[in-house]
Amino acid sequence: MARAKGDGSLYWDQKRTCWFVRVTYQDPKTGETKRKKLKGAGENTPKGKSASLKIGQKWLEQIEYGMSPDAEKITLGEWIDTWLKEYIKPNVRVKSYDKYEGCLVQYVKPKLGKLLLRQVRETQLTSLFNELLVSGGKKGTGLSSSTVKATRRYLSMCIEQAIKSDMLLKNPVKQTKPIKLVKAEIKTLTEAQADSLTTAAYAAALAADQECAIRAAKVAEQMKQTGKHVQVPMSNIVYHSAYMAILLALGTGMRLGEIFGLSWDAVDVKKGIIYVKRALVTSRAGVNFEEPKTKSSRRQIPLSHDVATELRKYKKLQDWRKNLLGDKWSTLNLVITGEFGGVFNTSNFTSRYFKPLLKKIGAPDSFKFHDLRHTHATLLLLKGIPVKVVSERLGHSTVAMTQDTYAHVLPEMQAEVVKVLDGVFTKQINTQS
Repeated sequence: MARAKGDGSLYWDQKRTCWFVRVTYQDPKTGETKRKKLKGAGENTPKGKSASLKIGQKWLEQIEYGMSPDAEKITLGEWIDTWLKEYIKPNVRVKSYDKYEGCLVQYVKPKLGKLLLRQVRETQLTSLFNELLVSGGKKGTGLSSSTVKATRRYLSMCIEQAIKSDMLLKNPVKQTKPIKLVKAEIKTLTEAQADSLTTAAYAAALAADQECAIRAAKVAEQMKQTGKHVQVPMSNIVYHSAYMAILLALGTGMRLGEIFGLSWDAVDVKKGIIYVKRALVTSRAGVNFEEPKTKSSRRQIPLSHDVATELRKYKKLQDWRKNLLGDKWSTLNLVITGEFGGVFNTSNFTSRYFKPLLKKIGAPDSFKFHDLRHTHATLLLLKGIPVKVVSERLGHSTVAMTQDTYAHVLPEMQAEVVKVLDGVFTKQINTQS
């Protein structure tokens, strides 16, 4: 056994064919003097003894700098779990937590989770981020640059906390290159396509009414013959809800959560004004209502005459349905509802009602409900509505955000400007020539 000068002792482990170094240190939390056994160099390592001693010296230096003695035992995956539970979940909204958890648990842990936290290196992280961009998606396609950028940011935050918690001395994520953000092209409907979509949604609601009436007539005949009461399913109200959700999205630019979380006490039906006060949030934990994140998101949106008229007609239909069901109707007082007045499941809405309607009008499969919001803004800008007004309707925090998001509209707006200016300053010259 050889002594390590001032740093403990070395001994050879015949079974594991490697050196081990024992060091003495003072626990920074308790002040107690403790001993620690560290694995050193192997049999074939040049200068095995001195290399092992350096491992012990480096470990002691890290303890002196404040690193926790237990840091070497924890894996990246274990620290991610701890960080999410202790530092993120109590301090962010449910939907935000889903994003943190989704990025780190789905994309980082499977690849690097078993590595010891102190063993994570820049090269491994760079390789991971590049892989995610190329083939990180479910079907082997690349993830969007925004998703990979978010994953890198969350992981960097996670490791920064490890440094604050004396688990590490430096952050390897900061040594990687920032992810270059590739802005996704905004998809919108033309004015004609938007009109076709609302027409198709309204037609589907009328067809549901007709089907419901036929069922009711059959049930009435059955009751007449048997004398037994039979409940008639009246899911037609859901089709009317789907129609109204689409019309509100196109007519107001509201987000999906804002529309599906809208209650009648936030609607002035007579004046035709909607007050955005909350949003429906669907997360892994379930469904709940949350107030807007920013002051600008809490806003009032005047409705056009036709949208306000349709909303009033829809309310009369819903009130009739509500009175028919009595205490079976939900007390949530929602505008967009399921069959019994409860929350309309947004995934069900998308797959069963929205996507089939898009197919009918020939819209691409990649078109999303959020793109109706983009359609609203784009059509307003093309019609010459000031950017500031559009920004206020959308609830953007700044006008610059609106300008940046809808920069694709500017060239078309410039073309309209040219038409407006054509001949304005040369009227007299043109009459003289």
